Amino acid sequence: MRVDTTSPLVLADGDIAAWRELLAADPALTSPYLTSDWARAVARRRPDTRIAVWRRDDGTAAGFLAVQGSGAHAAMPVGGPVCDYQALVGPATLDISLAAKVLNVGRIDLTAGLRDNAVGECLLTEDVGHVVRFPEGWDAWCAERQAAGSKVVSLARKRLSKLTRDHEIGAVALDAFSTDQAAFEALIGWKREQMHRTGVTDIFEHAWIDGLVRDTFAAPASDPHFGGAMFVLRLSGQPVAVLFCLRAGKALHAWFVAHDPKFGDYSPGFILIAQAIKTAAAQGFTEMDLGPGDYRFKTSFANYGRPIGSGFIGRPGLSSAFKAAQFQMRALVEGLPVGRAKQWPAKAMRRVDIARGLAAPHDRAA
Repeated sequence: MRVDTTSPLVLADGDIAAWRELLAADPALTSPYLTSDWARAVARRRPDTRIAVWRRDDGTAAGFLAVQGSGAHAAMPVGGPVCDYQALVGPATLDISLAAKVLNVGRIDLTAGLRDNAVGECLLTEDVGHVVRFPEGWDAWCAERQAAGSKVVSLARKRLSKLTRDHEIGAVALDAFSTDQAAFEALIGWKREQMHRTGVTDIFEHAWIDGLVRDTFAAPASDPHFGGAMFVLRLSGQPVAVLFCLRAGKALHAWFVAHDPKFGDYSPGFILIAQAIKTAAAQGFTEMDLGPGDYRFKTSFANYGRPIGSGFIGRPGLSSAFKAAQFQMRALVEGLPVGRAKQWPAKAMRRVDIARGLAAPHDRAA
């Protein structure tokens, strides 16, 4: 077994086919972020995107790990701060330590690696991704949520009824799998306003992310392997909330959701997620991943927790030692009775990871 490195844009057709076969064989790897298509989409906007490819003696591909980063210090997950999951696509028996060596980096950081994967042994924290699974359809999911004590379905219905009741008959409608450019622009505008209002970094100020999101929206709906899926909640024809998902096969991943602030009292985003799940189930999709994050709406909708964590794949050296020390300090503080201060190291590490991930290749130090 050897490991090569290459750009996703020059992968041979046989390698792409092998990648898709590995994904299909492992039910834990349903995320669009783990596809070759995601890596290629990022590579079109970031020339520092690379893939480590494990190859058998006959040259056929046995595993893949995609990263971004142009320096020798450390590589980041492919897609940086807009990539919710990372994993080695391939069997757990592959030697993941070879990836950092062939990519010629001190370490490969994992901000949300899958615990049920070869990278699991490198994870130093525990977290969960919130997934809405509905393989048996909308009604079965609703029944499961009710049996679990969740009121999410009834609450979504009540809020939809209030929105409908307060406006003229027939004014409220769902535009599923929409290609409406104006609605997409409304989503981006609302999201940026929300980021500015809450003091969160405006990721759309970075050209490569803005381009990546727009490329995904423009991807042809006829491609079954990867693309975008937009759902629009309309009132008298005008968007009041928009949800933009990534899709891969039968899986959706909620990427961006925002609403017109004028209708905030109706919780239109909450209504839209419920309606999108119902429509997606009718179209043959089997899950919508809401990603990690301690948000009540995510835990209300989700009926499965995807085990994840942060850590790194490292080589002996200062880069790995420095990162290990950061995690050790974080664990020490989190174990102390210091109240809210125990969250500070994790937040500081996330801010650094976001800044590093956002930086375009020409912004990085060699």
